[in-house]
Amino acid sequence: MQFFIDRRLVLACLALLAPMRVFAGEYAADEKDYCSQAQQIIAATDLEPEVVLHDDYEAFVESKPTDQPFVIHRYNSAPVASRPEITTVVSCKLRTSERINTAHDSEGGAVPIAGAETSCDEVHRQVLAQIVAAVPKSARKLDLGDFVVEPEDMKFIGPQWLEPWPFTPATLDENALYHLHTRALYAPHAWWIPMPERFMGNYYCHLASPEYLEALVRGTVRFE
Repeated sequence: MQFFIDRRLVLACLALLAPMRVFAGEYAADEKDYCSQAQQIIAATDLEPEVVLHDDYEAFVESKPTDQPFVIHRYNSAPVASRPEITTVVSCKLRTSERINTAHDSEGGAVPIAGAETSCDEVHRQVLAQIVAAVPKSARKLDLGDFVVEPEDMKFIGPQWLEPWPFTPATLDENALYHLHTRALYAPHAWWIPMPERFMGNYYCHLASPEYLEALVRGTVRFE
């Protein structure tokens, strides 16, 4: 727990010290790949990566983001039983702001290409707000007030991020509120724990898929 708190404090300090930059990468439905948008939100960057969509779970587990070329990875899982074309979970393997700034120089390093790091739950907040705004009020079964975005469940080693599986992105409480959950894995780019370079500077998220969130808002799927 202490490491998690320290990480947030360090990120806040870096945000205050970093040069000002304009970030235009807020979530916009149907505009680009979901993990690409999650990357831009997480790292406050307009840099757009190539996204590799995996259909094999083991291949996704073994995959790692790369810098040159800038590649991230996506895996869709846990389809809705009544509507199997809708998967409830999108898992994204992303890069941290620090790693992006180290690998991708901007104006000789004078202007960082990535800004203050956010979190997997911030992706949920932006996505949910955009989806609710895009659905006409007359077509909504649920509104923003019907959801609670929980803080990300932060892990620091791969097996803890993967298990238990499948990941459950939404739960319903006794007050009929929908709680949105994320499970994150964070590995700093510079860390005292010895590990291969490919493991460092990564930020992974299990997220509720936009299609699932929209179906919940519209009431077109039964909650499972």
